[in-house]
Amino acid sequence: MKYQDYFKQSDFAEVWKTLHGIYQEPEETRPLYQAVYQAVCEMGHDNLHSDNTIVVHISPLGNVFVEGAPDPQEWLIGREVEIELRYKDRKERDVNEMTGHLLYWSTLYGIKTRKMQEEGFSKWLEYSMRGPIYTLPDGDLDKIGQGVMVKYIFLDFDGVLNTEQYQAQLAIEGKPTKDEYGPLFDPKAVARLSEIVEATKAEVYIISSWGEVIGKKKILEMWEKRGLPGKVHAVFVPDEKCDSKAQWIKQRLDQMIFLPYVILDDEYQFLPEQEKYFIKINPVIGISNDDAECSIDILNRLDNMPDSAFNDTAYEEERERIDRINAESCDRKKLWYWKRTIIEDEAYDWSRNFTILRKKLEYNIGYYRFTQRYVGWEKDVERMELACRLMNIATGSDSIYGTDIYINTRNCSRFGKKSSEFEDDEEFLDVKKSDLRKEKAYQLVWTVLQQNMQRWWD
Repeated sequence: MKYQDYFKQSDFAEVWKTLHGIYQEPEETRPLYQAVYQAVCEMGHDNLHSDNTIVVHISPLGNVFVEGAPDPQEWLIGREVEIELRYKDRKERDVNEMTGHLLYWSTLYGIKTRKMQEEGFSKWLEYSMRGPIYTLPDGDLDKIGQGVMVKYIFLDFDGVLNTEQYQAQLAIEGKPTKDEYGPLFDPKAVARLSEIVEATKAEVYIISSWGEVIGKKKILEMWEKRGLPGKVHAVFVPDEKCDSKAQWIKQRLDQMIFLPYVILDDEYQFLPEQEKYFIKINPVIGISNDDAECSIDILNRLDNMPDSAFNDTAYEEERERIDRINAESCDRKKLWYWKRTIIEDEAYDWSRNFTILRKKLEYNIGYYRFTQRYVGWEKDVERMELACRLMNIATGSDSIYGTDIYINTRNCSRFGKKSSEFEDDEEFLDVKKSDLRKEKAYQLVWTVLQQNMQRWWD
């Protein structure tokens, strides 16, 4: 029967009896196991990883062990489960009990599927971005901790810096009302913008229609030639992906909850969540003293708040509780994982040293497959699998008898053998080739470990 079939044919209330009774998992772990159980029942098959058989051993004492380290739940769904009964009087377990054993061993690295693991990490990453964002002054790494909080001013031109009053004044005085870029800005409105920038160190983002008319390059050029305050970091230009100011601002802010910003515009055309950061400018006079003071208050509101003000206590407590439950469960599973290896150990058998090392590498292999936390983990797993394979050969666990495996005898002298041993003795030729193969594997495994072991860490 396949792995998922055990889950679909079982009842979680009965499965829990195995987890709670045999493995001593406490009641607080029950919701976590039930979530994994339900996810497995609903999961689709991964055809790329459904070939290998899951081998389950039942010991004379009735203990159940799954051979090797488990793969992620997503890889197990379509695999056949093969149960090895060591003694004829051992009876096969019912579906509920076997599901309990399979669920227990498949959660060796955490009571979750790999998808749950990834979702949890994404939520944590999103949560870690909740606080204010800081930039280092002039990129000076020696001044970490002295950075400036990132703040945004989303700035319109017409009715904000380009005012009706100033344009009328220029016309009355017979002075030019525009230059090569467009209408001239009101010096009083520009002075108010300068006050805001100076008091908050906010970054300027242009949301004016000028971006579409004259383009970003011209606006940046104008900003420098007119001596306008601050630095323009981006200019909104409508396109197929984003055709409104409100959406463009939302994209800029992304998931950053505690990012102080203000929108200075003479028309309201923004999203509901942006309303409390919108300051409606009177197009006659542009940015006023009151507008400047209000902008400074909004942008600087987080400056003196303690770090704890940005924490979600409920989220942190729940995450800490789940992490503790998972960690304690993993610790219990480690003891079960090593139990069989330790019980079957013999002090006089050198090959048991390889058994212990192989068990450790299998544990690493399963962990890397479950977490996949760094680039190149696949290559590391391949080399670990190679080392395990060589250890199997070196200890005689992988026999050549009845196979077509080729053994190169021409280089036998490099492995302490004489070529004459393989020339005329047909009766024991397979035995001697098998011994040569073991010796080669024994020496090669140390080469693989020497070249790779120190790199096997996350």
